[in-house]
Amino acid sequence: MDQQSDLPPQPAEYYRRKAARARQVAEGVTTRAIKLRLLELAVEYDKLADGTESATRPAADLPDI
Repeated sequence: MDQQSDLPPQPAEYYRRKAARARQVAEGVTTRAIKLRLLELAVEYDKLADGTESATRPAADLPDI
């Protein structure tokens, strides 16, 4: 069983902070491969934040039932 799917999603702000931290650390890294990986990780955190925001946003186009 995948344990990560059992956990509730974190708020979007959590993932935004993680993305910002990864970018901050990447600024001080001199190894190109590590810098690239940190920047890729930041993009993944941004995607998670976007997904969390869209999942919690009310659907404005749906009619009331």
